[in-house]
Amino acid sequence: MNAGACYRAKYMKGHDIAMGHYSRSLKSAHWVSAGLVLGMAVSGMMYFLEIGGKQSIVAHQIMGQGLILVLAWRLLAKFRSGKPRHAHALWERVLAGGVQIALYGVLIAFLVSGYVAASALRDTSLVLPVDFAFARGPIGEQFLNAHYNMKWVLLGLLVLHIAGALKHHFIDRDTTLRNIWFTKQGD
Repeated sequence: MNAGACYRAKYMKGHDIAMGHYSRSLKSAHWVSAGLVLGMAVSGMMYFLEIGGKQSIVAHQIMGQGLILVLAWRLLAKFRSGKPRHAHALWERVLAGGVQIALYGVLIAFLVSGYVAASALRDTSLVLPVDFAFARGPIGEQFLNAHYNMKWVLLGLLVLHIAGALKHHFIDRDTTLRNIWFTKQGD
């Protein structure tokens, strides 16, 4: 019996119904967020490589604003409903929780820095751009640099997040990944 199974047997009796269950809307928001992050990575790279002209930065800005809305909704929903309990070893819960908090923090910083940087463009697709002079000033330049450099931190956190999900699916053979997918809980 592995450590996770021992923990479940000892401490989580009677709690199986509440463990690991995400609502359909939270699952949707998770995968919409993932799709938007992927789309922003592609459109950001296209803009950097000067592929697709203005459409690449317009798509990047529109997806970024969409991600702001989805992320705000996800955070509100998480605070309102709480987080499903998982019967994993302590080190796994601490690591997963730390990566999730870091992911939210870096995503928020990434979106804010990108929003300020995009506000510096003369022709922007932002709904409410920040002050042009501020965005073009020295602080705005720092936001742009932070936005470019944070992509590596975000990539590292996403790799950890995905590696953890795959570890649970292929090594532990538990329901962690299936619980965030659109199947019956734990199937």
